[in-house]
Amino acid sequence: MTRGRTFSLAEKLLLAAFRIEEKGKSSFAVEDLVVSAWKQFPDAFGLAGYRDLNGKPLYPDSERVIKKIISTTPIRKQGLLKKVGRRLYQLTEAGRDQARLLLSSGQSKSSIEKIALSRETVSALKKLFSSKVMDKFRNNLINEITFSDACSFWGISPRSSAVELEGAIANFEKIIATSKEASKDKLISFEHSGDGFGESDLEDLLQVHRELLRKFQNELSVIKQRTDERV
Repeated sequence: MTRGRTFSLAEKLLLAAFRIEEKGKSSFAVEDLVVSAWKQFPDAFGLAGYRDLNGKPLYPDSERVIKKIISTTPIRKQGLLKKVGRRLYQLTEAGRDQARLLLSSGQSKSSIEKIALSRETVSALKKLFSSKVMDKFRNNLINEITFSDACSFWGISPRSSAVELEGAIANFEKIIATSKEASKDKLISFEHSGDGFGESDLEDLLQVHRELLRKFQNELSVIKQRTDERV
């Protein structure tokens, strides 16, 4: 599926994570990602100095994978992968969409193509539209939105780290951007429901998001100072 396309290390790691999900694991350990990355891209994630008689890397380089998923590395900061437990990770909705885009079209991660929304992305949007934040927005109670409401809206907590915050914000903005492309000139319905959304609804989400960033800039500043993180 990836023949003829040169991927960056971050993209290769994203595809390795996506392969794990395809096999039925929505959450996966660091070790799962290390092995998946090595099996798919042995030259990129193989341990230097250890090769078989045919020149194939014999062992995975776990440190190379770990360095790509902690702190300020792109795959986390861009909201493609999130930490859900000790040494436990998941792809975000944006991460899944990006992996599918890489496999299907070979476009770079910076481009936004008009593609069908994934089930996970639609589910994430449904959760956003039904959040306390949007309920208060629709009832002209935006001044009553608390920081706890905002954290739930973004999928973080007041105790999140800087990279978790940055990743959550990036994931949110990528979801909206992808959804706006997919919903141009049409209404998208939620599965098993008569409800749906269009471009104007997505603009409401974006407007609220920007207002929350402004409203809670002091609280978010505290989170941005938490730069120390373990695997």
